[in-house]
Amino acid sequence: RNAAQVLGQILDAAVAGGRLHRNPAQGLRRPRIVEREMTFLSAAELEQLASQIADPYGVLVRFLGWTGLRIGEAAAIRVGRLDLLARRVEVVEAATEVNGRLAWGPTKTGERRTVPLPSFLAEQLGAYLADRPHSPADLVFTMPGGGPLRASKWGERYFRPAVAAAGLPQGLRVHDLRHTAASLAIRENASVKIVQAMLGHRSATQTLDRYGHLYPSDLDALAERLDRAHAAAAAAGEVWPQGGP
Repeated sequence: RNAAQVLGQILDAAVAGGRLHRNPAQGLRRPRIVEREMTFLSAAELEQLASQIADPYGVLVRFLGWTGLRIGEAAAIRVGRLDLLARRVEVVEAATEVNGRLAWGPTKTGERRTVPLPSFLAEQLGAYLADRPHSPADLVFTMPGGGPLRASKWGERYFRPAVAAAGLPQGLRVHDLRHTAASLAIRENASVKIVQAMLGHRSATQTLDRYGHLYPSDLDALAERLDRAHAAAAAAGEVWPQGGP
């Protein structure tokens, strides 16, 4: 599927450059993506996982589970992008492993965003950085030797053992911490637009497609509010009788 997408982009560029009259890959049927089932941790399970992982990575687990950043975005966060007083982190780039090498570039959507930090997390980040290099250009999260964080190695050496030690499902992935952040935000009545902004989705539709099933109680709450509005209008004589004008 990815190869077909890249081929289509190449041929689009050929059309734009006048080398082809049309893109022969246009309309090419691509294999359907089957999304893996998402796992959501509760706040207590997230804390259990953070407490079981080797130091100093508890703060990274909490960071991923409460902000919803992708692991590649977290790996690229530099100290200068943190504003711990304002409790914000600016997400502008990502470090992604490609064929065993780190590729530095823009975020998945190519857009920068600002994500809020809970107070407790801002405090933990401050304490964590106090004993580490913390000039504006320094990376916030690194491998033990100080090099850039490698998601695959970090997951294998630290994340998976912590999952087992915490008694959580063995299929739990690092990316599920992003889903956890979305579910925790929705549980605290965050709107779709807020969750979209936090996760960096291109549209609210994408957010609803992924997490809309976590909003079922909103429909019941809306029905109750409409009932109250109708009752108030009826009491004030504002509701037309059936068959009225």
